[in-house]
Amino acid sequence: MIQKPKGSLLFSVAGARGIVGEGLTVDVVTRLTLAFCSNLAPGAVVVGRDTRPSGESLQSAVNAAVTATGRECVDLGIATTPTVEIMVERLGASGGIIVSASHNPVEWNALKFLDERGVFVTKRLGDVVHDTYVNEAFDLADATSTGRITRYHRASRDHIDDILGLRVIDVESIRRREFKVVIDAINGAGSVIAPDLLRELGVKVVEMNCKTDGDFCRDPEPRAEHLGELAERVKTEHADLGFALDPDADRLALVDETGRPLSEEHTLVLAVDYVLEAERRGPVVVNLSTSALIDWVANKHKTSVVRTPVGEAHVVEAMLREGAPVGGEGNGGVIYPALHPGRDGLLGMALILQLLSVRDIPLGDQMRRYPSFFMSKTKIDLRGEFSLDGISSLIRGLEPAKIDIQDGVKAIFDDGWFHVRVSNTEGVVRVIAEALTEDRTAALQAVAKEALDNLWGQ
Repeated sequence: MIQKPKGSLLFSVAGARGIVGEGLTVDVVTRLTLAFCSNLAPGAVVVGRDTRPSGESLQSAVNAAVTATGRECVDLGIATTPTVEIMVERLGASGGIIVSASHNPVEWNALKFLDERGVFVTKRLGDVVHDTYVNEAFDLADATSTGRITRYHRASRDHIDDILGLRVIDVESIRRREFKVVIDAINGAGSVIAPDLLRELGVKVVEMNCKTDGDFCRDPEPRAEHLGELAERVKTEHADLGFALDPDADRLALVDETGRPLSEEHTLVLAVDYVLEAERRGPVVVNLSTSALIDWVANKHKTSVVRTPVGEAHVVEAMLREGAPVGGEGNGGVIYPALHPGRDGLLGMALILQLLSVRDIPLGDQMRRYPSFFMSKTKIDLRGEFSLDGISSLIRGLEPAKIDIQDGVKAIFDDGWFHVRVSNTEGVVRVIAEALTEDRTAALQAVAKEALDNLWGQ
C-alpha cells in the first residue's frame, strides 16, 4: 500500500525532494549528501544546480558535505541536468548530485543522485542511501582528509561539442536551413547553453526567459497549456518553431510555425521517428504513461516497444539492457544513449532540427503525417491509501483487454487506455488517459476517477 507522504520530503527513483525550509533544509541536504557519499566507491563527486533562489545555499551545503567525506567535489555551478550527467561520465567521477526539483514549482528543490555512469541510481542503491540517511550511519573523513572543492568551467562547452559531434546530427544540413527559433528557457539552467547550441547550429535565435535569475515566469512543466506566451512570440517573430525547456533542461516541448503548442508527448515521437529512420536498429523503450503514438512510429519502422514504470532510472536501465538506440518519457524527455543515457532537452532540440532539415518540411506539416491521439493528464490529491490490490480489483471489473501493474495500474482497452499511479515527485495520484477521440479520452478519465472514488469510499 502507498500512502500520502508525511511532511514534504519525498523519496523516489528521482531522488529526494521537498519544499525548501520545510521538508528540505540545509541540515537535511547535508545528511542526504553524507548518506549518498558514504555509499560510493572512492572518487570525486560532480555537483551542479538549476537557477532556483534556494539553489546556491543548498549546493553550498552539498559541496561541504562531499568534502566532509574526504572526496573532491567538482562544482559545475549552474548546469543542466544532462550536463551534470555527461560530466560524471566524462570526468570519471564516482557519482554526481544535481540540486534541482526539475519541473516542480520554485518553492521546491531536490537532490538527484547519479552513479558512476552518470545515470540515476538504481532502486537498490537508493534504498541503501535512504537507510543510511535515516540511521545517520555516515562515513566521515578524519583530520587528515584531503577533501576539496574544485570548479570546472567547460561543462556546457563539452556538452555542446558532444551533441555537435554525434553521427546522427549533420550540422551543415541544419545550418543550411537557416532556421529561426524562439527559445523559452524559463530563466533556468538552460538559459545560456540552449541559445549557444542553437547558434552553433546556424539558427537565428530569439531569446525568451533566458536569464539565469530563477524567475520561473510560467508553470515550470513545459506542457502545451503553459506555452501561450511562447506561441504568441513564435507568431509575431515569424519563427520556424519554438522550443520550451523546464528549469533543468531535461524536458523539451515544441510550438509549430503557426504558433500551435504541441503536446510534450510529440517531442519524443519526433525524435524516435528520426533516429529509427537514420539508424533503423533496436527496440524503443518508454514508460507506461507515454503515448501510443510511439507504438505507431515503432511499427512503421518495424521494431518493438518496451514499456517500464515511470521514472528516468527505470527507462534507462531497460534501454541499456535492451540495447535500445532511442527512448525516453512522454514528458518531453528524449534519451539517446549514443550521447548519454539520460533525458536531454538540448539533444532533443538538435534532433528535431535535424528531422526538419532532412524532410525539408515545416513542423506543422510533419505533425499532420501522424495519426491523431487525444491524451488527458490530470492529478488528484491522495485522499487515502493507494492499495494496488484494491484499485486493480476495481479496474478488472471494467473488463479491459489487458492490465499492467508494473507501476500503479494501466488498463488497456481496444480503443484506448488509462493509467493510474502515485507520482514520484508530488503527493498526488496521476491519471492519464488516451484514445483516438476526445470523447473517448474523457470517458476513460471519468472511469479512472470513479475507480479512485470507489477505492476511497467517496
